[in-house]
Amino acid sequence: MRTLVYGLGESGVAAANALVDRGADVLVADASDGQPLRTTLSRLGVEGRLTAGPEVLDGVGRIVVSPGVGPRDPVLRAAEGNGIPILSEVALGLELLGPEVRVAAITGTNGKTTVADMLHRVLVVAEVPHTVAGNSWRAPTGCLDEIRDTGLLVLEVSSFQLHYTTEPGFDVAALLNARPDHMDWHASFEEYRRDKLRVFEGQRTEDLALVSAGDPVGREAVRGLPGSSLLIGEGDTAVRDGRLSLRGVPIARADELPFAGAHNHENALFAAAAAEGLGVGTRKIRAGLMGYHLKPHRLEVVAEIGGVSYVDDSKATNPAAVAAALGGLDRTVVLILGGSEKHTDFGEILPHLGPCRAVLCQGEAGPRIAGFLEGEGYGGVVQRLRDLGSAVLRAAEIARAGDVVLLSPGCASFDQFAGYAERGRAFARLAQGLAGRQGAKER
Repeated sequence: MRTLVYGLGESGVAAANALVDRGADVLVADASDGQPLRTTLSRLGVEGRLTAGPEVLDGVGRIVVSPGVGPRDPVLRAAEGNGIPILSEVALGLELLGPEVRVAAITGTNGKTTVADMLHRVLVVAEVPHTVAGNSWRAPTGCLDEIRDTGLLVLEVSSFQLHYTTEPGFDVAALLNARPDHMDWHASFEEYRRDKLRVFEGQRTEDLALVSAGDPVGREAVRGLPGSSLLIGEGDTAVRDGRLSLRGVPIARADELPFAGAHNHENALFAAAAAEGLGVGTRKIRAGLMGYHLKPHRLEVVAEIGGVSYVDDSKATNPAAVAAALGGLDRTVVLILGGSEKHTDFGEILPHLGPCRAVLCQGEAGPRIAGFLEGEGYGGVVQRLRDLGSAVLRAAEIARAGDVVLLSPGCASFDQFAGYAERGRAFARLAQGLAGRQGAKER
């Protein structure tokens, strides 16, 4: 059977190499063209097509698709019409690994990279061999031997990857939250919701399912889940009186952890519950969380200028993440919103705009967001700026001592940058440049 690997990004290349190593009949293709893709094709050393259309399906028995390729792509639509099976690179990795490897899978609109990283830290402290792969990490098909050697995969999985993954049967599955996002990829929020819930498909009664008590999608689904389920944020697994508890056992005081914010405390409880499900004891869970520090671009203070803190939350690429960031701050905020357009609804941030001295809307989506906020009665604080650079300069003019200038854009970054990390680094440089001119302390 010939397998088409469609989409030649990192995951597509990893999938193609894994299949070739196993002697499979592989065809690779991409809808685009250009020198980088031609170089990739040459290095793979297999038959390939660029600027591919539905004709590439001739003789193909199944497709392994990269997560960046959406369901409305002409090749995928033609494949579905012809009954050709489509699976994600993650699904291929699970197939090649087989049932011997344990998998703890984490998905959610917000927080999945942080929870995967927290769980990784706990497992390191507990000296539990494991491999971390998936959405923000390595492609699983690119590290199959390592995963087999460790016997445990911590998998961060996106809705894109779950869309073409059926009955994965994860030993531990966590849905942190499901809020409208990626509406440029998914046909509807209902489709997005269904894809997120696929993380629980195929679980057995002895498997563990984790959902947030505060998330309507997870809470509604929990009764029908096949695995043993645990609600995070309710009952004896919650933050009570400033203390994180797991099934009634105290883990840590919130104020002694090296990270702040209610959403991060919930993330820590998800990581703790997943670790417990993998056999880690309370003492090691506590030690792992006590030594954990957030990854960059997640409410990271990058400069302090005249009593104003500049905070990089560039990873906040949807409105729910912006709402979480604003809800975790107790200072007046100059908020920078906007970036590349994903057509998401910013209504979720409205209850959190009270502490905002100004809301600066910039980038491709800036005019739409500004118009929406003005229509909701926030015209007095909304300003339109061309790009991130002009927004930072304007923020510096507006902010007063004690304020936070918060880059929490609620949008992707591709109108101006290659990704959220590049956007965050640019914000830091802009802020630190201001600090350099004013002789202020940076950190």
